Amino acid sequence: MLRRDLCVYDNNLEKMLRTAEILEIDEIGSEYHGIAHENVIYRLNRPPSQITNYPYLVVSDKIGELSSPRLDIFVVRDYFRVKSILKKKIRTRIGLEIFFADIRQANGFSVGKWFEQIRELYKLCNSINCQLVLSSGARCPREMISGRCFDSLLKLCNIKPERYWRELEEWIEIRLGKKCYLDA
Repeated sequence: MLRRDLCVYDNNLEKMLRTAEILEIDEIGSEYHGIAHENVIYRLNRPPSQITNYPYLVVSDKIGELSSPRLDIFVVRDYFRVKSILKKKIRTRIGLEIFFADIRQANGFSVGKWFEQIRELYKLCNSINCQLVLSSGARCPREMISGRCFDSLLKLCNIKPERYWRELEEWIEIRLGKKCYLDA
């Protein structure tokens, strides 16, 4: 079972990868800065025009791009606001991503609402054949979340961690299998 944090932002990718290893995160997702690293899936705004030497996923938070065939992950900032649009425009097998960073400074009421949002989004994902993607949204190593904390947070959302990680792994393999990149 691989644990993945598909959204960390930092120019020092080596430092983020070392931190991920300590935190028992097997693979991270990050922006591409010209050099490909092992155990990284790159987050791009649009597919590259040429074959790449790195795995990537196309990510957006723009509601207008929700039905784009190129989109792999849609970032959900406020589920209750976009819920009806998601139900109408969503394609199957797309990833719906939520960041833990969004609640880092929140009050108790907002945290409770956020957990309810994840529970509802997980049910929606299961009903329309999409993948829930929970990511730290970390901007530095100290904001990253350990594998065990991910597991605990999943349990708080009534999601079995083993099932979540297995389904995420299968989903990533399918999405990356459709990409044209050289596996170095």
